[in-house]
Amino acid sequence: MTKRRATFITHTTRFSWLAMTGLFLGFGGLAAVPGLAYSRDWRDVFSPYAGWYLLYCLLVALLLAALTAWQKYRRFDKPLRQLSAAAEKVAGGDYSVYLQPIHRPAHYDYLDAMFANFNTMVAELNSIETLRGDFVANVSHEFKRPLAIIKGYTETLQREDVDEATRRAYLHTIDTAATDLADLVSNILRLNKLETQVTEPKREAFDLVEQLTQVIFASDSLIEAHHLDLAVAMPERLAMIGDPELLKVVWNNLLANAIKFTPDHGRITLTASEHANHVTVSIADSGVGMDERTQAHMFQKFFQGDSSHKAMGNGLGLAMVAQILRLVHGQIQVASAVAQGSTFTITLPR
Repeated sequence: MTKRRATFITHTTRFSWLAMTGLFLGFGGLAAVPGLAYSRDWRDVFSPYAGWYLLYCLLVALLLAALTAWQKYRRFDKPLRQLSAAAEKVAGGDYSVYLQPIHRPAHYDYLDAMFANFNTMVAELNSIETLRGDFVANVSHEFKRPLAIIKGYTETLQREDVDEATRRAYLHTIDTAATDLADLVSNILRLNKLETQVTEPKREAFDLVEQLTQVIFASDSLIEAHHLDLAVAMPERLAMIGDPELLKVVWNNLLANAIKFTPDHGRITLTASEHANHVTVSIADSGVGMDERTQAHMFQKFFQGDSSHKAMGNGLGLAMVAQILRLVHGQIQVASAVAQGSTFTITLPR
């Protein structure tokens, strides 16, 4: 999620004792005007008119105090009460709260900036709450399928009329569903760890070609099972500095996707090349391809554009790829068309 922050040039309004003292002395000077106007000697002001003078000063002080209290209420108390009431609503789960700025944009002060930042925070919380709801709904949906399979086949196995061959087949299905469920939990935990990672990724020297070769060997059985033609174009060695553990997740997911969406007897091409400041890895397939809608959402959690392959994954692979590339400052480009295959090109700093 992109973090937003409201920034304003503020004209701060502060309480000034100097200004208040000057205002008080000014009113005090005005209080002496009647005495000076009706006396022949200025020294007479403090004798017969001393009581009236003090009364007048008291009235002026009361007026000044009332004016100060009103200004304090209008500029501080009222806005802070609005902020407190809004914060209480947000704490209660109401994310539709919006605080209207007090002044016009040209005269924003720090209270307006506080209101704007509060509105931004509420919008972010609303977005997070929406994502959380969607995430819980998706996780619940993904958990239901393997659990339903396990429950259904387990109930069937409790019947006495099930023959041995059927029993073995059902047990294999249960084992597969349990493995899918364990993979789903592992991927959810791994993705959550990636999203909440606050430390920088590791910086280790390693051979990218060796790592890609290991990933290919690990998928060799699937490639042979689907009779796929794998073409590889890489230099003998490609040294770079990065986080090998995170990058291995990227290659495993991209190659698994290529195998998953490429029909039998199809072709997959993996190329790696080095440049002055970066390396490029490309994985292309002759699979089903993607339309524009699928490409727009393919990095979202649990999204699977091709419903015919839902049983072969949980829609978290590309979400992990995108998050890892953000962490390692890499870039990904996708070129795809329906029935013409897809090409994923990763660019990483050396």
